[in-house]
Amino acid sequence: MRRRTALTALALWPALAHAQAYPARPIRLIIPYPPGGGTDALSRPWAERMRVRLGQPLIIENRGGAATNIGMELAARAAPDGQTLIINADNVALFPHLYQRLGYDLFRDFMPITYLAQSPLVLGINPALPVRNLREFVALLQREPEKYSFANPSIGSPHHLGFELFAREAGVRMIQVEYRGGGPALNDVLAGHVQLGVFSLGAVSSHFQAGTLRPLALLSPTRSAAAPDIPTTAEEGLPAVVNALRFLLFAPAQTPRPIIETLHAASVESLAEPALRDALTRAGFEIMTTTPEQAMAMLRAENQRWAPILPGLNLRLD
Repeated sequence: MRRRTALTALALWPALAHAQAYPARPIRLIIPYPPGGGTDALSRPWAERMRVRLGQPLIIENRGGAATNIGMELAARAAPDGQTLIINADNVALFPHLYQRLGYDLFRDFMPITYLAQSPLVLGINPALPVRNLREFVALLQREPEKYSFANPSIGSPHHLGFELFAREAGVRMIQVEYRGGGPALNDVLAGHVQLGVFSLGAVSSHFQAGTLRPLALLSPTRSAAAPDIPTTAEEGLPAVVNALRFLLFAPAQTPRPIIETLHAASVESLAEPALRDALTRAGFEIMTTTPEQAMAMLRAENQRWAPILPGLNLRLD
C-alpha cells in the first residue's frame, strides 16, 4: 500500500510542482486591440486585482490590428506555461467562417479559462433624426432606402454583425461607412455625418444621458440593469436581433491543468470582489464567469449559431 501511495505521489508531482511554483514571474497579457477601448477598460482593473491574488503583475501588451488576429497569432505561438494570456471577445469563434486563412485554430490552439464579462450592444442614432423609437426608425428606413448611413467600426466585429442582423430582420438598407475603431465611428454619429451606430453600452451611456445620442434598443434578450429604460430589440418587434460583446480569458492549449485552475480561481474570485464589480458595472459591463469547459462549449455554440447566417451576409475578410 505504501508503495502504491508513493508511486501515485510521484505521478502527480509535475502537476503539483506547476501549481506550487506558478506564477514565479510577471505574466504577459495580450490585448488584441489598441489602447483605450472596451477591452482595456475591462482588463486593466481586473489585471490589478489578479496581481494581488497571484502575487505577480500582469503586464498588458496592446497588439491591435487585423481584427485581433495579430494578437491571437502571438498568443497561439507562445509557450503553454501560463506566462502568456490573451483577452478577446467571443466573436473570434466565428472567424473560421469569415477567413479562408487564419494563422491559428481557436479550438485547437487555445484553452479558454473563463468568460469575464459582457457589454450589451445598443443601437444609437443621432438625435436630429425625426424618430423616437426603433419602430419609427425602421419605418423611416423603409420609406427612404439607402438614404441614411451606418458607422461600421470594424468589419466582422460584433457591432457590425449586430447591424447586419438588424438590417436583415427589419428588411432595411443603409449605406455602410467603415472606420478604424469605435471612437471615430461614434464621433461621426455624434456630429451627424452618419446616422446610426452599434455601440457597447458602457461606451455611450454618458452620451445618452447628455442627449447627444438617442438609444433605440439593446441587442439583448433582456434589459440591462445599467440602463433599465432602454428597451430590447425583442420588445421592439425584432427578437432575432441579438448580439453582445462578451470577453474571455485564454491561455495557449496544452497549458498544464493546475495553472489553468489557478488562473480560473483567481479570475472568479477577483470578479466577485464588490469594489471591482461596482466599477465594472458603472463602466457598462455585466460580470459573467464560467468553467473552462463551459467557455469552450459556448464558443462552439457561437461558431454554430453564425454558420447558417454568415453566408447570407456575403462577408469574407481575406
